Amino acid sequence: MLRQRVVTAVIALVIVVAAVVWCSLSWQILVFVGCLLCAYEFAAITGQRWSTPAAIWGYAVVALLIWWPHGFGTYMYQWMVAITFLIPVLTRNRANILQAAALFAGAMYIGFGGASLVALRSLENGLAWVFLTMITIWATDTAAYFAGSSLKGPKLWPDISPKKTVSGAVAGVIAGGLAAVLIGWLAIQSAHPLRYFYIGALISVTGQLGDLVESAYKRSAGVKDSGSLLPGHGGVLDRVDSLLFAAPLAVFLITQPWS
Repeated sequence: MLRQRVVTAVIALVIVVAAVVWCSLSWQILVFVGCLLCAYEFAAITGQRWSTPAAIWGYAVVALLIWWPHGFGTYMYQWMVAITFLIPVLTRNRANILQAAALFAGAMYIGFGGASLVALRSLENGLAWVFLTMITIWATDTAAYFAGSSLKGPKLWPDISPKKTVSGAVAGVIAGGLAAVLIGWLAIQSAHPLRYFYIGALISVTGQLGDLVESAYKRSAGVKDSGSLLPGHGGVLDRVDSLLFAAPLAVFLITQPWS
C-alpha cells in the first residue's frame, strides 16, 4: 500500500511540475482535465452516473469557468441557474432538483478553483506563485498530520472529521506561513517576508476549510473517498480539495496592492 501511494505521488508530481513549468497552456489543459475528473467524482457522490444530463451540465460549467473566465456576467449566471432548474424537467426527475442544484454548486466550486489556479500562472512571477500556493497546502497537510498525531489534544471538528485536531490545524497554519516565506524569498523577493507569511497562513486556513467541506459532503453521502482514480490515494478530488478551495483567495491576496 505504501509503495503504491509513493509511486502514484511521484508520477503525479512529475506531471504537475512539468505542466506548470512548460507553459501556461499546458498548465491550463492539466487543470481542466483534473477539474473534469473532480466533477465526475462529485457527480458520483451526488448519486448521478457520469453520462447523465445533470453530470454533463456540471462538466460544461467547469469548462466554461476554466476556458472562458471573463465571459461571466449577470445574464450568464441567470442562464446557468435556469438550465440547472430545467435539469429535472429534461430528465423527468431522474435527477431531482436537489441533485441538480448540488451538481451545479459543486461544478462552480471546482470550476472557480481551477480557473484561479490558471489565473495564478498568468500573473507576474506566476510560476513562483503557483508553486507557493501548492507547497503551502502540502506543508499544511504534512505539518497538520504529524503534529496532530504526536501532540493530539482537542479535536478540531469531530462531527465532520474525527481525526483532525486543533494542534494539527495550528501547526498547519504555521507551517504554511513559513513555507510561503521560503518560496517567496527564494523565487519572488519582491515583498517583505511578513507579506508572504500572512498570505501563506491565510491560504493554509482556507485550504483546511476546503478539506473540512469535502469531508462534510462525503460524510453526508456515506462515502470514504471521492473516487479511486489515484491508487493508494483515493480520488482526484481527495487530493486537490484544499487547493481548489484556497486558490481563489490566493489570487485575491496576491493581486491586492495593499497586501
